[in-house]
Amino acid sequence: MHVRDRQGERGAALVLSLAMLMALGIVGAALVFTAGTDLKVAGSDRRGTQAQVTAEAGVREAMHRMALRPGTPLTVNGVTFDPAIRDTASTPDPDWEVRLYSPDEGTPTSSDPSLTYSPTVQDASTGLDYLRNGSFLSIRHKWRDLDGDDVREAGEVLRYDSGRLPPENFNSGSPIEVIEVAGHRSDARRRLRVEVTRFPFSPNVTAAVSADGVVDVRGNVHICGQNHTVDTPDYTHLETAPACSPNYDEADGHLFGVTTTGDDVEVTGSTNLMGTPTAFDSSSTNPFYTLAEALGVTQDVIDQLLADPDYTSATQCCPMDGITYINGNATGGEKFDDARGSGLLYVNGNLDIAGNTVWRGLIYVEGDVRITGTPWILGGIVVRGDGNPVDPAFGGGTPNILYSREMIRLALELAFDYVILSWKEL
Repeated sequence: MHVRDRQGERGAALVLSLAMLMALGIVGAALVFTAGTDLKVAGSDRRGTQAQVTAEAGVREAMHRMALRPGTPLTVNGVTFDPAIRDTASTPDPDWEVRLYSPDEGTPTSSDPSLTYSPTVQDASTGLDYLRNGSFLSIRHKWRDLDGDDVREAGEVLRYDSGRLPPENFNSGSPIEVIEVAGHRSDARRRLRVEVTRFPFSPNVTAAVSADGVVDVRGNVHICGQNHTVDTPDYTHLETAPACSPNYDEADGHLFGVTTTGDDVEVTGSTNLMGTPTAFDSSSTNPFYTLAEALGVTQDVIDQLLADPDYTSATQCCPMDGITYINGNATGGEKFDDARGSGLLYVNGNLDIAGNTVWRGLIYVEGDVRITGTPWILGGIVVRGDGNPVDPAFGGGTPNILYSREMIRLALELAFDYVILSWKEL
């Protein structure tokens, strides 16, 4: 082989080696670039996930605080306030809005009576970043403009009633609340819009007074199955048919005054029974509902409610708002005499009601009920009876028992937490 040929081969090998080195360099640079990009993407995804979790934490704070009962002050970040959040208007204020803020960024104010600011319950130094850089967590009623005038009106607040189809409506059930919050983590931001409402339950009673035995109404008893509004004043009395309390009757949802499951309704004296389509119905085909069925929930839900009641005796009065569970008789010295309360009164025994007792909500008694004096009840009474010839006895005074489906629902809703209806990332 000639020397020139060997030199040519060496030159070709050198060129090939350089080409391979260049290719390896390009591949290495690509790998380094890809790895760097992957790290950036992974970091961005991680920050995005952290921002998402932060926003979700804000939703949970809002739901927790809306479920609280008012009246228990809390001190956080040097500020003392009531953490409970709710619209206190008798009918939902369509402009109602609460904004949560972090006190370390100043205390915002508003001249709008429908807009209030409340500090967060998380510690400002360690709390999650959904209230930073001037941002707020907002809570308001869901609203839909029905008449196209772009003016928020009370009848345009949307509610959720599991007993209706569709459940979203303007007339009954708990208001639907809209929570909007933005979670931050470095340059990442996640904004959520979540719709929530009270745990949906649907009151399901058959009359103002429903019993699984004989009902004895003698004397000057007033019982009305017309569906009353929640703002019916205390001691509103019955008037003449067909209207029960003309200024406080709903347009629909009326029931019998009294129902039994085949037993007699014994009416004597000046008793006044009213209802729709008739004052009372004693058909043997009438159902008698358990407490769970009367509220339209499962027995598990009832067990949870009764496991931690707000009151366990009439002597804890007054007012007794929430869940009152008497495990036994509420008679004699334990009777409800001049008591006042709202919510669920559940007695696993016999119940005596006397004096000027006022109750708003549902009274459910596994034994007998005896009413004397001038009690006033807005909502309903369900009584099983203990099998005696005369079970529920309403007499010896001037009691008034007015049915109100919405009062039962409203009085009990504070016992339930909020549930999520929809979840959307903006």
